[in-house]
Amino acid sequence: MLVRKLKAAVIAAAAVASVAVVATPAEASNCSRGGGVYLCEYGVTSYKLPNGTKQEFVVGTDRAVWTRWTDSDGDWTRWMSMGGRASSTARAYDYDGGDGWTFRVFYYDETGEYWGRNRDHDGNWSPWIHYDLPLNG
Repeated sequence: MLVRKLKAAVIAAAAVASVAVVATPAEASNCSRGGGVYLCEYGVTSYKLPNGTKQEFVVGTDRAVWTRWTDSDGDWTRWMSMGGRASSTARAYDYDGGDGWTFRVFYYDETGEYWGRNRDHDGNWSPWIHYDLPLNG
């Protein structure tokens, strides 16, 4: 009987611990920038385009990646959702040695899987693509 009670206590403790881990993102603090709200822990990623304009990426409270950019006068657009389900900072980089207009924004999901969207020279975005890369690779 004592063994059963001990097992039940261990299972209950594990269940409570797993709920705490799952609940952590919802309890994360929120920040605001340019009229949008995002998860502070993931920060803001900026990407500078060849003409001097900028594009920013954040992970919203809905865990989607959100973006905005400046026009030639330096005015910011409204935030637009790019979708996705991020559990890391959304980062951007030149993935193919392109011309500066083509780049990838990516994140890691809750299982450590790498997801990216590619921007072409004309500003068009691919859908989210899952890449088989090692965590933080």
